[in-house]
Amino acid sequence: MWHVAFMSCVTMKLTAGANVNASKPHAGRAMPARMRFAFGGLALAGFFAIGAPVLANALHISTPAASFALLAGGLVGLGLRLGSQMDALERHSFEDPMTRVGNRRQWQTRLNTELDRAIESRMPLSVLMLDLDNLKSLNDAGGHGCGDRALALVGEVLLATCRSRDVPVRLGGDEFAVVLPRTRPAEAKILAERIRSEISRRRVGMESPLDRLLTVSIGIADLESISDVRADLLVESADAALYRAKSSGRDRIEVKGPANDTSGVFRFDEKRPQRRVTA
Repeated sequence: MWHVAFMSCVTMKLTAGANVNASKPHAGRAMPARMRFAFGGLALAGFFAIGAPVLANALHISTPAASFALLAGGLVGLGLRLGSQMDALERHSFEDPMTRVGNRRQWQTRLNTELDRAIESRMPLSVLMLDLDNLKSLNDAGGHGCGDRALALVGEVLLATCRSRDVPVRLGGDEFAVVLPRTRPAEAKILAERIRSEISRRRVGMESPLDRLLTVSIGIADLESISDVRADLLVESADAALYRAKSSGRDRIEVKGPANDTSGVFRFDEKRPQRRVTA
């Protein structure tokens, strides 16, 4: 009915200042939320007082029934608006604002969830630990804006490269990680190389020092590389592989445990066609 649609629009306009914008946390907040809702309540009360008799006469119903219809329409609109804001807040609470990948909170939640699922279903699970190799040098040579661009690019590549079931996150500083459900080490290596090589490809033509220093090292571990199936041991195992990758020259990939090859370092020839990772 027209009055329900109208009241929904009114309540949405009255709460429009509550838009969530993680990159601009103070945007749209000229008036405190309590004041917006106070004025909104006054406006709705006034509308009920004026609109209820008009609606009752137009629909040939009692004034209390018209008031109830207006109130119901207003509450529906307000509920939809507040529900949308709650959903947005929930999404942003799990997101790193600079890179748009998940944050540490999402990492802790999803890693434990996927580990439990892997144990229950007896499916493989791998983890990538990824470091931006030269963040300090980038900040020193090009300023913190240069380092921020490097971090943002890593986030873009992770979002573009990872499959829908994967969970890319930024743990903080120059540290990233990816949870890879239902993924064996061989697949994890292919995906890791896609990430590494795509970052190398994108840095070509960028301004200095990004064109020289923007590289990543990646460590891989899976459930077969740990003695006890625990999240902390899986992370430690992937961290150990990452440490070897960085100490072996950076811009490379290492795998921990039985999945490792004889050299201890896995790296694709960038000129060879690479196997596609299916979703």
